[in-house]
Amino acid sequence: MSIWFLSEEFIMPNISLLDLDDLEKTQLKPFIKKALRNRAPDPAFHAIMGHNPELCKSMYIAWGTVFQTGNIDHKLKEIIRVQLSRSVNCNY
Repeated sequence: MSIWFLSEEFIMPNISLLDLDDLEKTQLKPFIKKALRNRAPDPAFHAIMGHNPELCKSMYIAWGTVFQTGNIDHKLKEIIRVQLSRSVNCNY
């Protein structure tokens, strides 16, 4: 983590984004390629989570399970994701 910034509500760390070309030289390459091909999750997911490749891999697999399986329509899952982000003032 690098610089911290202060908002009116909380202090949040600024996590640097890693270069995707560098990350493609790691065990994350197949996950990055699939994400770019499917346009989800956003490339920033790997650029941030790549600081911990094992966690990134596990989170990507969990994300795929949640969003690509089950009985709930993907569009509804996306609406829920956006609403949850908005409820905590997350612009990501």
